[in-house]
Amino acid sequence: MHNGQVPKQAQPAVTSMVRPQVRLADLKDDLAPEKRALAEDLRQVFLALGIGVRRYAARRFLDAGTVTRYLNGQRVPPWDFVAGVIADVQDAQRPLTPEAEEALRDLHRQALKSHQPSSKAQALQDKLAEADDETRRITTRQRALEEALRDRESRLEHVRGRVRNLETNLEGQQLTHRTELEVWQGEYTRLQEECGDLQEQVIYLQESLAVARAELIAAEDRCHRLEIQLDTVQELGSDGDEDNDSPSIMAMLEEADRRSSVPELVRAVSDLELRTRQAMASELVRAASQSRTIEEVVGLLSALRQAGFDAHAQTALPAMVMVRSIDDTSALARELTREGLEEYVLILVQASVKFHQPENMAALAIALHRCGLPQHAESLLQAAAVVRPLHDLVFVALTLTDTELDTTVATAMATAAAQRPLADLVTLSITLRQACLGRYADVLQTEAASIRSAADVAELIRSLTDHGLQTDAETVFAHTQQRSVGHLIPLLHVLRDGRAWTVLAQAADNRPTDDIAVLIDELYMSGRHQLATDLLMLIMDRRQPTQIRQLMEALDLLAPGSEAIMAAAARTLAPERAATLLTYLELCGLPDHATVVFRCMVYDDLVGHAGLFLQSLRTSGSRYALLDVLRQHAEGMGVETAARLMLALESATLTVHLDALIQDRCLNCPVLDIVLLVSRIMAAGGPAPRSEHVVQRIIDRVVDKRPVSEQAELLSALHAAGLTTHAENLSAQALETHGRHFKAELRGEHAASYSKDGSRLLGFSDRPGRRTRRS
Repeated sequence: MHNGQVPKQAQPAVTSMVRPQVRLADLKDDLAPEKRALAEDLRQVFLALGIGVRRYAARRFLDAGTVTRYLNGQRVPPWDFVAGVIADVQDAQRPLTPEAEEALRDLHRQALKSHQPSSKAQALQDKLAEADDETRRITTRQRALEEALRDRESRLEHVRGRVRNLETNLEGQQLTHRTELEVWQGEYTRLQEECGDLQEQVIYLQESLAVARAELIAAEDRCHRLEIQLDTVQELGSDGDEDNDSPSIMAMLEEADRRSSVPELVRAVSDLELRTRQAMASELVRAASQSRTIEEVVGLLSALRQAGFDAHAQTALPAMVMVRSIDDTSALARELTREGLEEYVLILVQASVKFHQPENMAALAIALHRCGLPQHAESLLQAAAVVRPLHDLVFVALTLTDTELDTTVATAMATAAAQRPLADLVTLSITLRQACLGRYADVLQTEAASIRSAADVAELIRSLTDHGLQTDAETVFAHTQQRSVGHLIPLLHVLRDGRAWTVLAQAADNRPTDDIAVLIDELYMSGRHQLATDLLMLIMDRRQPTQIRQLMEALDLLAPGSEAIMAAAARTLAPERAATLLTYLELCGLPDHATVVFRCMVYDDLVGHAGLFLQSLRTSGSRYALLDVLRQHAEGMGVETAARLMLALESATLTVHLDALIQDRCLNCPVLDIVLLVSRIMAAGGPAPRSEHVVQRIIDRVVDKRPVSEQAELLSALHAAGLTTHAENLSAQALETHGRHFKAELRGEHAASYSKDGSRLLGFSDRPGRRTRRS
């Protein structure tokens, strides 16, 4: 661009938009070259609108004379005006090319250099735009970091949930599935490592987010300061163009100091508002408020509020807190309350919390209390307890102890307990005890135990213990157990030491039956079967039968019901304790629940556990150890379950029961059922003496009670099933008992299948007297 003209590539577009019916006054000859060039190009763009100056000024709510001076080059317009004209041309479907718009911006910058105040304002405007761009960039980055942080926290919580489930599985599987323990432990270790990695990512993102937030605050502060500077420069720079009869801000401030009346001050504020000098209006109110009597200040603030200038009144209040005495501030609060301006009193309180030293805060709290505003004194101390440094809070507490505000300080400590970080609560507890303010430390800890989340309470207990405050930790632990059952459930999840058992013991002693039912059910549903069983056994040990029956009724009202919880308890308990549980249920008149426990234990895959369980039942005198009851339960059992039960009876040395069960299952059944039973016994018990003893008793019973022909048939079936050892044992016993009769039956059955040498293959010799009976 040269001589202030629009570039050639842009001229046709602009020239074609000019409408000859709109006329502008000629430019003056004494204009500076930069201003003339800007005015010529701006006039061409304006003429493209096809409307007159007055119409455009009305559209933009501007003064027509001001628009005329802009277009005649007498004043350099702000860039906002030029940008507005360009935007209007674009709306009229006659847009400038990007090159033409950039050329016009260059002309505007050159013209500003000849007008120093405006140039400074434009420089500040450019800086403000850059600062605003930086603010938007940091805001975008902050949102991205917040989203990433939420994602990592969600993944971390998911992984932690899986870790908790695996921990529960490990606890439950240690007794029953030891072969799978190493697999679970490997998965648990891997998840722990992944959890640690995610935790590190969360910490990193939190730190990055904190940095981004700090940068955002700094950028916002910079924007605010640049806006103030820009307002001041524009206001002061335009004074030369305004009428000289308008009063200056200095004159208004001097007039305020000369004690202008309240109506005069309100009119001055209104005049400044009309000239968009809000900052100057606020400064005028602050100056007047700092030098007038309390009654005049209250009148001024009330008049400003009624006149619609509430913002200026609120701006003046913090400054008054900093320059006025404590007595003036409390008196002002009292008068504002009488006038119904409660929100102004809150601003005074907030400013005191922000700007006052600790001793002044304490003095103001006392003054507010004594002038009949105890609620505001309490608000002041509560706000200070949340936001002020800990040493300031301790200083205020020391100052107000043993005064009329002693109870109010305790309330402020309760507020701190609810909102301060846990690390602050530990440090504050230590500092208060060192300052001989133990009662406030007690309030702090008791309130934290009563309102903080279970995770926070558990962390607070650990932190207090780590800092040597064992007594305080026990106090917090004792108080938190007095909360609702809804708090105890997550508390049990986060407690990983003997404290969980203490919580259960306290609940078993003191909680109503409905609460106990909810606790047991929630622990069961969350996979904490061991804790649910521990609490159940505590109730069995400590409650009356009537209360236990009530507990089962309450559990039946919850999902999945009492019988599912009894089954889980049977699988979790040691055999002796499971027998104790069954005995308790019998004594309480709960046969259905007792049967659930019995079936879970007898049907258990671990034969040794079932044997210990049956042995304990016999020792305790349970009816489930009686022969008739046992035979009744065994009637509907499958072959595999019956095999395990026989092994369990052998392990428990319940020989009579075992023989009765063998008689029931082996005397009137097909021969193949006996073979299947022997096969299952060997599979369940393995090559152990216990399995051999049970099979031997079956063979003894068959030889004694079954017909010889069926014994021969059983011998062939055992050989066919690969149970050669037991077949030879049966053959020897049958020959010894029945002699030639058995041999004849055997040869007759196998005559078609075996050769003359079959006697050797069948496992007996021609001289049966030489074969001894196998024990």
